[in-house]
Amino acid sequence: MNFEITYKRMAQSLLVVGPFASLAVSPWTNFDPISLVKLLFITSIAFMCFALILNSYKNSIRRLDKSLLVAGLFFIVAMFSTILFSGAPLGQQVWGSFGRNTGFLTYFSLVVILFATALIQKIDFYNRLLLSLVLTAIPMTIYCLIQVAGLDPIAWSEKHPFGTLGNINFSSAFFGLSSIVSTVLILEKKIPITFRIFLVLMVVTDLGIVYGTGSIQGLMMFIAGVGLALYIYIGSNRKLRILKFPYLILAFCGTVLTIMGLSNKGPLSKFLFAPSIVFRTDYWHAGWQMTLDHPFFGVGMDSYGDWYRGARGLVSTLRTGPDRVANTAHNIFLDISSNGGLPLITAYILINLIALRAAIRILKSESNFDPYFVALFSSWFGYLIFSAISINQVGVGIWGWLLTGALIGFEISKRNSSTESQASKKNFRKNKGAQLSAGGGVLALLGFVVGFLLALVPFNADVKFKTSLQTRDMSKIIPTTQGLGATAFYSEYALDMALKNNLAAQSRELTKQLNLKYPNNYMGWKSLSLLADRTLEENSEAIKRLSELDPFNPTNPKS
Repeated sequence: MNFEITYKRMAQSLLVVGPFASLAVSPWTNFDPISLVKLLFITSIAFMCFALILNSYKNSIRRLDKSLLVAGLFFIVAMFSTILFSGAPLGQQVWGSFGRNTGFLTYFSLVVILFATALIQKIDFYNRLLLSLVLTAIPMTIYCLIQVAGLDPIAWSEKHPFGTLGNINFSSAFFGLSSIVSTVLILEKKIPITFRIFLVLMVVTDLGIVYGTGSIQGLMMFIAGVGLALYIYIGSNRKLRILKFPYLILAFCGTVLTIMGLSNKGPLSKFLFAPSIVFRTDYWHAGWQMTLDHPFFGVGMDSYGDWYRGARGLVSTLRTGPDRVANTAHNIFLDISSNGGLPLITAYILINLIALRAAIRILKSESNFDPYFVALFSSWFGYLIFSAISINQVGVGIWGWLLTGALIGFEISKRNSSTESQASKKNFRKNKGAQLSAGGGVLALLGFVVGFLLALVPFNADVKFKTSLQTRDMSKIIPTTQGLGATAFYSEYALDMALKNNLAAQSRELTKQLNLKYPNNYMGWKSLSLLADRTLEENSEAIKRLSELDPFNPTNPKS
């Protein structure tokens, strides 16, 4: 069996997983029209890649960077430990919370995609991967312009240009990534001049959309990424190298002023500061507190929301009122550390350090300015900026893991540019029309089906929930909150409907359901404390649990 055929098929899959994950939406079938359909594509392709890796596992183990293999497996083992010992609800840990879906299945799939991307080790593939990001931005831009014009055929609840990502911060971040790549590739002379002019127009348009939304995430990513690219360009040009040190001083001063501005200090504060930044610091503080309180196994995969009230502290509770809550730390590093403890965040940091090491090795070995490598490194750096201030939304996060794997694989391909490597490259192209062996093809198909079925569970549960809501019949709604793949949010939503319509029996049933299945859910115990037919024992238990879950909340009922 020619393993190059296996990697060729894997490369083809990886080139489409990013575009599918970013662009797919399902507003006509799902209550959550954004995350679940994206997860369906990511998981299906990831499990197919996993099957392809297994089909050539001996060569894959030999070929993969050993430190990356160890860090990736460490990440997966740490997640397993979290699932076993954190005590969080199993379904929530596997498929994630509503609207986020960053549980075990998502992160396992991302690790597989990371491995697969790093295994390809063909510079031409990594160049095409960058172009796939740019090409994905084209329909995203067109759709955002349609939204700006007020001509969106989909009746979204939010009337802003968020594209297919559900939130202006995520569309801002996506355009930040694509604009970094597009800006750097404008310097690639091998690209036709007409396409380079098109890239200029698209960058201007996308940054204009980002500016119009008021979300600064994309602009910060763009400035950081292009700033890094400019530094590399200066260092690679003999005439401009004299400017390296002054440029570093300028960059340092700019970074300090930016941090001051985000903290509502200095001359940039009126441009950068927003009240939401203060809220984010509350979420960061809570995430770190969860990490300290649960250092070994975390609070559970995608279970930040269950513990936020208890970890936020007095100041965050009273800043704008106790009802301002969050189900994510708004920082990917803190999300991971709070969800899985110190082992999981250590593994994640190691993965990123391995990517950084790869980039430094290339910079040391290459004196010429390679626009494709610089675009790859700069966009990866831009994603790190995003990671420090935002959420791992799967439509954006997929690119971060692809870029990380690409950076590591790119360095290996540069290092192994020998005669053997050139022969391998010829075989890679020669086998373009070749087919996998029958066994390999069946294994790949099986992997795709398994991945699809695993992600179909929450997708189907969401479809059923939306369908039941249209009936307004609680006898049809409640069963959809109990099935496999259902989230705590469905029970909360149904409970809120029952309470508002004074449906005592259904309110009690849903309250009991929430408290049994999601014992750290604040709404369930709050509801129990309000039920007209509650017993004295139930009331005492509810008051006790509310005090434990939200100790600084002045609105908690008293005994």
